[in-house]
Amino acid sequence: MSKAAEVASVSTLYTELKKYIRISEWKQVLKTCNKIIHTKDGRQETLAMISKIVCFIRMSQFAEAIKFIAATPEVQELATFEKAYCQYRLLKLDDALETINDVEEPDLRTLDLKAQIFYKLGHYSECLPIYKKLMKECSDDMEEERMTNYIAVNAALSMFENTKTKMKFLPTSYEQYYNAGCMKLGEEEYDEANKLFKLAEDACRKMLADEPDITEEEIEADVAPIKVQMAYTLQLLGKEDEALQIYHQIVRSRPSDVALLAVASNNIITINRDQNVFDSRKRMKATVANGVDSKLVVQQKKKIDFNRALLFMYSNQWDSCKQLLKMMKSKFEGEEMPYLIQAAMLCREKGLSEAIKFLLSYIEAHSDPEIYGHLDMTNVKLALIQMMLQNEQIPQACELLEGMEDICYKPAIISLLVALYKQHGDNQVDAITQLFDRAIKWNMLSKENKADLTVIMWKCALFHVQHKNNQEAAQVLEKMLSMDPNNVKVMAQLIFAYSKLNREKAHQISERLPSLAELSIEVNVDELEAAASAPRYIKRQKEKKMESAATTGDGGEQAAKKLDIISERSQQMIKTKKKKKKKNPAPKHFQADFVPDPERWVTLRERSTYKGRRKDKRKGATMKGSQGTFSASADQYDMSAKPSTSGTSQASANPAGGATSASGGQQASTSQTNSPKPTPTTARGGGTQASKNKKKKKRGKGGW
Repeated sequence: MSKAAEVASVSTLYTELKKYIRISEWKQVLKTCNKIIHTKDGRQETLAMISKIVCFIRMSQFAEAIKFIAATPEVQELATFEKAYCQYRLLKLDDALETINDVEEPDLRTLDLKAQIFYKLGHYSECLPIYKKLMKECSDDMEEERMTNYIAVNAALSMFENTKTKMKFLPTSYEQYYNAGCMKLGEEEYDEANKLFKLAEDACRKMLADEPDITEEEIEADVAPIKVQMAYTLQLLGKEDEALQIYHQIVRSRPSDVALLAVASNNIITINRDQNVFDSRKRMKATVANGVDSKLVVQQKKKIDFNRALLFMYSNQWDSCKQLLKMMKSKFEGEEMPYLIQAAMLCREKGLSEAIKFLLSYIEAHSDPEIYGHLDMTNVKLALIQMMLQNEQIPQACELLEGMEDICYKPAIISLLVALYKQHGDNQVDAITQLFDRAIKWNMLSKENKADLTVIMWKCALFHVQHKNNQEAAQVLEKMLSMDPNNVKVMAQLIFAYSKLNREKAHQISERLPSLAELSIEVNVDELEAAASAPRYIKRQKEKKMESAATTGDGGEQAAKKLDIISERSQQMIKTKKKKKKKNPAPKHFQADFVPDPERWVTLRERSTYKGRRKDKRKGATMKGSQGTFSASADQYDMSAKPSTSGTSQASANPAGGATSASGGQQASTSQTNSPKPTPTTARGGGTQASKNKKKKKRGKGGW
């Protein structure tokens, strides 16, 4: 083939390539690129090579694209952005950042990708200036999306790094409303955040409602992330029941977004705490599903792992908890939470002593300031102090707490130390005095909070006065008076201290006190007395009417005079009203002259009035007489007058209940006329009179 023919064929292939790209037939694009590259001069066709790389990206074959770039040196310098993007999509974030850093003069799209890599790595401080630069230099169709990402970076700084951003903007889309709400969450303005999330939901529904091809299920799927964040806001506001209801609603809808399902399940676990462990273990499976790690930021992964470890601990799964903690220690270096969870696990598994030994060894291993100076051991030491106090190791706890100078000389910690010293023994006055002296010196040198210094010095003076160390108390009060010369309270306490030491000095200081007239300038005695004596409802009514009268204008003075008259009358009524003395009412059916029986608490048989049980006179008597029947048939029913036969003796010996057969019919007897039929009452165990008397005998043992 001649050279002209080859050029014509390559030109034809490029025409086909453009056609396939226009209709997004990426497989045909790939075949056409391969045809161009495999021509005689194909190694010079860098445009076809770049098109092949883009085709791999469009087909989501990022690994194949990286292999082709590595095997083709002709495009390695030209395809730096494509290579970094493929590494980013494969979650090789460090490699992607290294690839971009090799570019000397990055263009705008490279800077945009670099900002996204920083955001994914959790380096929000490095990400923020890049977006600022892009927003200043770019003006295209992606401007609104960059603004949304810029707000998202500010929200992440506010939520995850406690950095307050002074950003003011007017949201124009539901994504911007959402990110603004997240920013308010980081600033702990939960009510305002909840309002923004509601606006984001309304804006999202309104935008999607205009699309004719979108179903209601798709709208709910798009709104689901906003609802989860709204539930998180309610959870922070203490409305856990409402938040739990929304979380369950999202989980039951089975969203396709695994990250959303993981976040909702994790938040349900946090609400359950250590109560509903079975439900929490079921929810935990969603937090470790495939694809979750690629869609969550670093802080979210960290919190989910912490909650998993706590759940293992509460369910006594020690081996699983240890394995997870080991992974967390290597994954999150410098994080103290894994060690605190392990200490809590040892406390539950083996006791306080083992947990204390573990934390002591951890503190000792990380005590070198040159290597571990960046670590903040405050929480670990406070947890260790709490365990020591529970284990009654008060001296060791006090020693460790005094070694923490950053918090030791705060008023709350000093109060705790003083209480611990007093609990440890009564001879700790010197130790408490030295503690106060160190705290005063430290706060005077730091000059951070003058209010804390004033509180510490005042408590120190009161402690010295309580223990009759008036000289030390006077010295502390003199320093306080030099800081605030017009403090009447300090003057009065200083006068009291000097009254025990030097009365002349006390007299000199007392002359500096303001007079009673000066002290009572702003005090209205009449108002104080009226407020103390007037009823509450009259006072409220007066205030309400005064406010309404003030708004009306001239009628305010007349209304005030009337209310003053009412208040004076109420005060007179209070003074003249006397309390009536009420006598204790007598109980019902009370008899004043009634004398109770002195033997009422004695057993009935032991009383003097007991006459014994009444004898049954009917015992042994036969049933004779007409029993109310006709006199002519009385002899017929007199059973004692009849001759005794075997059949009659059997009938009289058995009660009527035992005279029925198994089939329910009546047994045959020798004399049909002398065998009465059983009745329903006897069939239920009523029996004859003789059997009733026997039962009475059985119940007659003992009693009153």
